[in-house]
This record gives sequence, structure tokens and C-alpha cells, in this order.
Amino acid sequence: MNHQIVSQFIQECIEKMGFSCESIEDIVSEDGSTVFSVQSKDSKYLIGRDGETLQSFQHLVRSFIEKNTKHKEKVLILLDINNYQKEKIEKIKTIAHMMAERSRFFQSSVELDPMNSFERHVVHEYLADKSDVETKSEGFGIQRRVVIHYKK
Repeated sequence: MNHQIVSQFIQECIEKMGFSCESIEDIVSEDGSTVFSVQSKDSKYLIGRDGETLQSFQHLVRSFIEKNTKHKEKVLILLDINNYQKEKIEKIKTIAHMMAERSRFFQSSVELDPMNSFERHVVHEYLADKSDVETKSEGFGIQRRVVIHYKK
């Protein structure tokens, strides 16, 4: 995957929508995923309500990459606008930590609020190395949530 081509695609999309794009930085994470961090003064329009527009935009970028990549492997990218995703991930990790502590204290299972698949993935990854709790996704559709189980 050529990061420059992807950055150019992101910038062109933003500009064709009539919004500004001050900068795009691509950062490769430890897990091999790539974060395309966009800075824009029009972030409220690009992020949308509860990040819905950003999720759709990210899906568009993933589709572009998958279509234009010779290898058909799953593309691990995250599109972030003005650090919205970064802050959201930190907030989810904080909630996961607090709920894991609650599970330990009461030695019982704790249900988190319903989350989308990305948010559930963040919780599962964050708590994966904890030996006294385990996580499972339960429920269906928009009611799917993470349950943190205490292990004795």
C-alpha cells in the first residue's frame, strides 16, 4: 500500500466535498496498522454526529485501498480527524479499565454499553493480557456489547 497515494485520495475527497485539509500524516502503529491523521478546520462536518461521518469516510478509504491493492488481504487502517479517534480510543480504554476493576472488586461479570465492532475490538485488545478477567461480545445488532467476566 502506497501511503502517499492514500493520503492524496483522502485530501482529494475532502477538497471535493468543499472542506479544508491542512495536513495529512500517516503513522504506522506497533500492530502494523496505519493511522492517517488529518488536520482540518472543518472537522465537525468530517466527523459528524458521534463519528458517523468519519466511520463512513474511513470505510470509503478502506474500499479504495482494497480495490487498488494487488494483494487482497484485510487492510488495517484508521482515519483520524483532529485526533477524534485517538481521544475516543483513550476514553474507551478508560471505561474498560474501570469496568474491569469493578468486575474484580465485585468478583462478577460486568456488561458495558452497546458498542460498534471497532469499539468492542479496542476493549478486547486492551484487556487481552489481563489474567483475572476475560471479555466476550454478546447480543445482536446495535445491542451487541462487551461483557467482562471475572476469572477466579
